[in-house]
Amino acid sequence: MPLSHLVIVCGHAIWLGGPKNGWDEAEWLIEGYKQGETPTFIEHIKAGVKLLSEDESAVLVFSGGPTRKETVLSEAQSYHNLAVANSYFGLLPTTTTITTTTNNGNNQLPTTRILLEERALDSYHNILYSLILFWRHHAAWPRRLTIVSHAFKRTRLVDGHCAAIGFPLDRVGFVGINPPGVDTSGGLEGLSAAGEKAEAMRGVQLAMGQWAEDPHGVGEELAGKRRRRNCWGVHQRLFLDAAERDRSGVDVRVLADGSEALVEGGRRPWARE
Repeated sequence: MPLSHLVIVCGHAIWLGGPKNGWDEAEWLIEGYKQGETPTFIEHIKAGVKLLSEDESAVLVFSGGPTRKETVLSEAQSYHNLAVANSYFGLLPTTTTITTTTNNGNNQLPTTRILLEERALDSYHNILYSLILFWRHHAAWPRRLTIVSHAFKRTRLVDGHCAAIGFPLDRVGFVGINPPGVDTSGGLEGLSAAGEKAEAMRGVQLAMGQWAEDPHGVGEELAGKRRRRNCWGVHQRLFLDAAERDRSGVDVRVLADGSEALVEGGRRPWARE
C-alpha cells in the first residue's frame, strides 16, 4: 500500500533513559512548569504508535530537536527511545526500524515507517520539517496529516500552522491529549493562577497572538525564541541543498541568518489534489 498518511508526534521534553522506562519523572529533563506532565508525553508517544499500527499507509514522525544544553539528545530521539523501551506498548513488532535526519546529507535512505525529525525548535517547524522529511524519504507528499500534541494547542497547530503552510485543512486530523488540570483552551482547572504553570499557560496565549501576526515565524520574536533554544547549533534550512530544494517544487526564500522559509503565496506541492 502506498504511504500517504503522515502522523506527527510533537516533542515537549527529553527522556534521558532509565530503569522505569519513562514512568519515573526523575528520568526526564523538563522545565519546572512541566512537573506532573510526563505521563501525558508518554500518552502522546503511545497515540502516535497506535495510529501507525492501525493504518498501513501511515508514516510516524517523532519531531523535536536537541533543545537542552545538558544533553545533545533530541526530543525526537528520546521519544523513540521510550517507545522502544516500552516495546512499542505492544502495538508494533520490536524489530521496527527507524531512520534519522542526522545522516550528513546522505540521500540514499532506506524506506521506513518511523522517522526522526531532529531539528524543529517550535511547533510550526514540527509540522513543516516533518512534511519535508516524509517527502525526502518516500518521494511523495502525504495526502493526509495527523498531529498528536496537547489539546489546547489545536487552534495554533491546525488553524494556524497548517493553514500557513498550506496543507488542506480537510485532510488534517488532530489527537489532543492535555496534561492534568489543563482544559482545552489552556486554562487551569481548579489550580491557582499563580506559579510557573500558570505563567506558562499565559505564554501559550501570548504565542497565539505572535503566530497570528507572523504565521511563518520569521520575525524577531519567534525567530529569537528558536535561536535561544538552539543550544547545539542545529541548522534551520528546509532542504539539504539547492538541488533538493529545486526537486521539491516548493518556493523557498533564504533568510539573512541562512535559514529558509516558505515564500508567501508560493508553490506548495502538498496542496495539490
